Amino acid sequence: MRIALTVDGTRGDVHPMLALGTALRTRGHEVLLCAPPDFAEDAARAHVPFHAVGAGARQYLTEHAEFVHGNPLVSMSAARDYLAANIASQFRELATAARGADWIVAAGVQLSASSVAQAAGSRYRYVAYCPSVLRSPLQTPFVVPRAELRPWQNRLAWWFTLRLFSTLGGVVNRERARLGLAPERDLYGLLRGETPALAAEEMLARVAPDLTDEVHVVGCLHPFEEEPLPPKLQHFLTSGEPPVYVGFGSMTDPDPAASTRLVLEAVAAAGVRAVLSAGWAGLGDAPLPENVMVVGSVSHAALFRRVAAVVHHGGAGTTTTAARAGTPQIVVPHVLDQFHWGRRIEQRGLGPRALPRRGLTAASLAQAITAVRDNDVVAERAAELGRRLRDVLRARPHPADAIFAGLV
Repeated sequence: MRIALTVDGTRGDVHPMLALGTALRTRGHEVLLCAPPDFAEDAARAHVPFHAVGAGARQYLTEHAEFVHGNPLVSMSAARDYLAANIASQFRELATAARGADWIVAAGVQLSASSVAQAAGSRYRYVAYCPSVLRSPLQTPFVVPRAELRPWQNRLAWWFTLRLFSTLGGVVNRERARLGLAPERDLYGLLRGETPALAAEEMLARVAPDLTDEVHVVGCLHPFEEEPLPPKLQHFLTSGEPPVYVGFGSMTDPDPAASTRLVLEAVAAAGVRAVLSAGWAGLGDAPLPENVMVVGSVSHAALFRRVAAVVHHGGAGTTTTAARAGTPQIVVPHVLDQFHWGRRIEQRGLGPRALPRRGLTAASLAQAITAVRDNDVVAERAAELGRRLRDVLRARPHPADAIFAGLV
């Protein structure tokens, strides 16, 4: 089959589709990854054909880093502006790139994919990484930070979410008209499609009971094969007590120097060693004490099983990889579904209550690190869940085999 994988967003959005593309190619399919230009080199290293679609997500997030750390409503408004600015180019570029595809598989907020598929006669499937993007009165939507809501509150929150989508209707329908398609009022339904796939682990991500018959769970797309760690990091890991990992992935930062100081103060107060991931924020660009090492992109699967705890932003892939490794977690959510994963880690007893990035202090982070380090119950729960997740990973079909199950 000819399959176009299209996704908009950050590394956590794109890399699962890149992993899916790699697996589909080994199964003999013709694959094209359509994603922001930031990921052309990653695709080349994985030997997956690539076509740039839309603007650079990293540049936009860097230029608007204050929104990532600000009020959730302001963050949502900034996300809406980003989408509005990119929709027209996404329609044009994807229509060209995906011409002749049997399937168009989309992830992230890629609002052009289903329309392009409809115009081209291609089949379409949406892949969600988190249940909170699937509408149900029994599921708190991804735009809600903090606590889970009651069903009546969920209905209200979903109404607000769909209203936010509807503000993009003008630009979407203008581009649909260029493709010869009728206007569409339900943009969320346009994105979701008829039978979305949930690329998440059921032990971590509960599907709302009213969605079980219409959502196909395929498992997390992030691979768990370990890659060699850099020799310098290997030496650091073996030179003392297991360190704490601290990293916020693709989350940019309006003041990375201040955030670096915050982390260093927390590590010092907790009396632990640390591996600090630079990430898109560029953390760690400062003189570091001997008990802290800064790293770039390394294999999380190899690293997380060798650390005492994982402090992270709550991305779906990072959460799942840490859970598979059997390591306690401290989630510092910045935006969107990261709050969902923070709640799930607390509910499963794999770590403390999430520490939202807005309002994070060195004292609160140090307290969380100390609490996790001294909690054998949390360590045992994490280790047990890790064993169960690895057993599932070995026993089930690969998501690349399951992604089209019942639809081909």
